[in-house]
Amino acid sequence: MIDWDSLTNVAAQLLSGYLQIQSLNPPGDERATADFLASELRQRGLEPTLYESAPNRVNLVARLPGNGTKKPILLYNHMDVVEADPARWSCDPFSGEIREGYVWGRGAIDMKGMAVMQLLALDLLRQHQPDRSRDIIYFAAADEEKGGKFGAQWMIEHHWPEIEADFVWDEGGFGLRDLFGPRPVFTVAVAEKKDLWLKLVAHGEPGHSGMPHKDNAANILLCALGRVLALNEKYELNPVTRAMFAEVARLMPFPKSILLRNLGNPLVFWLLQPTLAANLTIAAMLKDTLSITVLRAGGKENIIPELAAATLDVRLLPERDPQAFLEGLKRLIDDPRVEIEIIQSPAVANVSDTNSDFFQALSGVLAELVPQGITVPMLTPGTTDSCFFRRKGVNAYGLFPAIIDPGELAHFHGIDERLSLENLRLGTEIIYRVLQKLTQ
Repeated sequence: MIDWDSLTNVAAQLLSGYLQIQSLNPPGDERATADFLASELRQRGLEPTLYESAPNRVNLVARLPGNGTKKPILLYNHMDVVEADPARWSCDPFSGEIREGYVWGRGAIDMKGMAVMQLLALDLLRQHQPDRSRDIIYFAAADEEKGGKFGAQWMIEHHWPEIEADFVWDEGGFGLRDLFGPRPVFTVAVAEKKDLWLKLVAHGEPGHSGMPHKDNAANILLCALGRVLALNEKYELNPVTRAMFAEVARLMPFPKSILLRNLGNPLVFWLLQPTLAANLTIAAMLKDTLSITVLRAGGKENIIPELAAATLDVRLLPERDPQAFLEGLKRLIDDPRVEIEIIQSPAVANVSDTNSDFFQALSGVLAELVPQGITVPMLTPGTTDSCFFRRKGVNAYGLFPAIIDPGELAHFHGIDERLSLENLRLGTEIIYRVLQKLTQ
């Protein structure tokens, strides 16, 4: 019999200690986090292996063996976190403070909380299910927040046999309350948008700012960006998003239920667009998005710059051809003085199977533990390391197994990030129960 109250306290203390390690990326240094997890795994009878992809860029892999009759399952998490401004938090973002039923700190949701849930679920499986049909691989990756060059990408390229699996359980979706109504909707990411990072460089003529002219590089760039931003305006329905809304329709009263089930009808989709697009997350699932993330021009107050540059983070729907998008962008800018540089180009985006044993086991466990909720497939508006596994033909699924509301979700990469003790318990049990089913 599992003492879930006691285990929840263990989880809270473990997460608190883990959050106190400042594994910020940039600059990127996962050595201390990898050592922390390695120590905790060894205390539970598992022997991890550390892989250094660059100085202080460390990946960790541990394996709970099964009898090998089925292929492994990989539990993925990443150790790096984004920056946090202490002046804007109500507590030290690296204190791991436990108060008001939450563990507070940068990385509580993204993604150290899930690392703790996975570790404890793995230990429960070791204790309570000695006969297992599969190996379970615990993979704590470096560098996710900067694209995975020293993490998942490097491990797949250099150590694929050590992490090759039938299914990957990653982040991406959540159990969302109050997004589609009061009942929780578990959005399981089965696909994600293609990430295309670009730099626009405008070339002009330098001069004295007291004598303005038409070849100011900053002005050229601003005109180009004005045209580029028009790309954000077209909505369309991806097959994964259509399937999500068809499931969500079961929660909705008439006539919303009928409308959502028939979103494939162009007229219905047109009628519902204003309502759907009012939510930023849903809006991002319905179109290619483009964000200006970096601007640089000039170096002195009284000199017209000859160069100006903007970095663009473009997220394309899975079926979109990046090359066709770039050609359209060139036609839209229509200015030979503006050069388009590719910083990062996406690869083919595969969709994970919703009829797989994993998806069915996950849906079943969620229905048992949260009977008022439903499970739906989702297109991730952002990008996770799942994309690298899908490119290898592996079914990867993204779900942070917790129930959160929009207010809590806003702390993701934001101020006062925190995870409730209730969700620590729920997430650990969900992972454990799913692993139980899939290793029988």
